[in-house]
Amino acid sequence: MPDRTSRSVVIIGAGPVGCALATLLRRQGVAVDVYERGVEDSGGSGHSFNLTLTSRGLDCLPRSVKRRLYLQGAVLTKRIIHHRDGAISTQPYGTDDAHHLVSIPRGVLQDTLRDQALRAGARIHFEHTCLDVDTERPAVLLRDRNGATGWVEADLVVGCDGANSAVREAIAAAHPTEFWVTRDCIAHGHAEITMDYADADPTGMHLWPRGDHFLQAQPNRDRTFTTSLFKPLEGHERDRHFAELPSPDAVSDYCATEFPDVVDRMAEVEHDLMDRRPGRLRIISCAPYHHRRTVLVGDAAHAVVPFFGQGVNCSFEDTAALAALLEKARFGSGSGDPVESIVAEYSDVRVRAGHALADLSLRNLEELSERVDSSAFLARRALERRLHELHPHLFTPLYQMVAFSTMSYDTAQRVHQEFSAALDEVCRGRDLRVERDAIIAEFVRRHGGGRGNCAC
Repeated sequence: MPDRTSRSVVIIGAGPVGCALATLLRRQGVAVDVYERGVEDSGGSGHSFNLTLTSRGLDCLPRSVKRRLYLQGAVLTKRIIHHRDGAISTQPYGTDDAHHLVSIPRGVLQDTLRDQALRAGARIHFEHTCLDVDTERPAVLLRDRNGATGWVEADLVVGCDGANSAVREAIAAAHPTEFWVTRDCIAHGHAEITMDYADADPTGMHLWPRGDHFLQAQPNRDRTFTTSLFKPLEGHERDRHFAELPSPDAVSDYCATEFPDVVDRMAEVEHDLMDRRPGRLRIISCAPYHHRRTVLVGDAAHAVVPFFGQGVNCSFEDTAALAALLEKARFGSGSGDPVESIVAEYSDVRVRAGHALADLSLRNLEELSERVDSSAFLARRALERRLHELHPHLFTPLYQMVAFSTMSYDTAQRVHQEFSAALDEVCRGRDLRVERDAIIAEFVRRHGGGRGNCAC
């Protein structure tokens, strides 16, 4: 692909986000070099779970990439809840066929997007570690596989290097009064469990909600399942383990008690949970998402817990937003250089969205671990779904706004709070199952004259 501009971008991090951004920028004719500290065929950490893509994130990618991901991922239309008493229920994700998830292993997503970036003409350099960043030049100090160091300059430096971002930490260290960052671990951790579940329904996300913890099984295209346990942690870093699971016998007893319907499918669970420390779940927030001519994208800017399944979607939305702003400004054409103003505009919009998603994701932990098993919760969700089906201009469920619309996360959060409070007022003191139609009629009478909150 011939370059249509002399502009250049250096991206730190060749994960899915860095590669997605590289592809979008190459389609604009920008020269792109991606530097990755890992080796070309690096493996996973052993604490992985599938990424869930929704229309919000998928629509930010080129159509050719989107098609490949649908071929390689599993399309999920519902939650499948495994209750304590052995009953199984389902909860649709939305109200039409477009409201679904694509569950895809992290490695498959990585390989697909890396291949696309290389095809688009991006240059990817492995075993290059970012040591420092000069946000004004801008430039990055890199150390290669042989230990040699040197500065690499570009017109824009982009940190796509994940939750442990060296780019973010360099900005924070050099500009503490202009840039803030918080790093928090939550009480819960996660670990992948080997589970033979090939005969289960492959069209839904399987959940075993158990109070303050839950088991999750995500279907793969080959009818295997990526299964993860999310549970509070105990112990110090070196002996970190799940609460109340200090020994193999405790693990066996726990699984037999909490997950009797699938315990015989988890033959290696003692090994899975005892031989490797559970992974921590972190929330990293910062502001702004830029400094001078250096900008943060994806988890480098906003690492969130996975309970809303939107982390990667938000990251892809970041890449599309930044690429669109660069394209709109023709990346420095005309008088002056708009790079700093572009990244400032990007930051202003994306910081609000990132902070809102962090809050929404953490709040959804309670829903996945406990509320999806509650009859009152299910009645409320059924009411909201029916209200939306009858009057989509008046009410849209939160999950639908977050996963299946382009409404910003912060706007979706605010709209949901306002209209959920209005619905609470109508529901107060009434039986949501018996009086559902009367509640909907009353809500429409009170709020039908406004514009509503349609997100579709």
